[in-house]
Amino acid sequence: MKTHKELSPLTKVWIYQSSRELNAEQVKVFGELAETFVQNWTSHGKPVNGSIELFHDRFIVLFVDEQDEQSCGRSVDASVRFIKELEQELNVTLLDRMLVAYKEGETIVSCALAEFEKLIESGKVNKNTIVFNNTIHSIKEFETAWQVPLSQSWHNRLLPVK
Repeated sequence: MKTHKELSPLTKVWIYQSSRELNAEQVKVFGELAETFVQNWTSHGKPVNGSIELFHDRFIVLFVDEQDEQSCGRSVDASVRFIKELEQELNVTLLDRMLVAYKEGETIVSCALAEFEKLIESGKVNKNTIVFNNTIHSIKEFETAWQVPLSQSWHNRLLPVK
């Protein structure tokens, strides 16, 4: 299976954050299911030039290279169905956009957005805390703006106004 490093700069990105870190068995199942999905993933009757990868045993990232052709609505729908299938198979939540992930040292922590706001208020999380910006859409953003200090992400709007 390809990796995102083999795709063009015109690659689109979708990031799905797991509600928790996957264990070794779940990582194995993910790999098997992802490989099968990518082999059968089509757009306009042609194979999608893309990749699905797992980062930090927590983030499932779909990459679709649109250099030659844009993906159709059916291929996007198929990817969402695949993510829903993964949720069932792995017994995790992947579609909750209200989850926030950040680093405490080298550990990745996930919590609800409301809890994250309280962590900011308490000072446990600050503008220098590394956060995962799962709203990015391009491979360039993935490489440069996915893991950034809170002050450089959409999360900065949660900081107190000074």
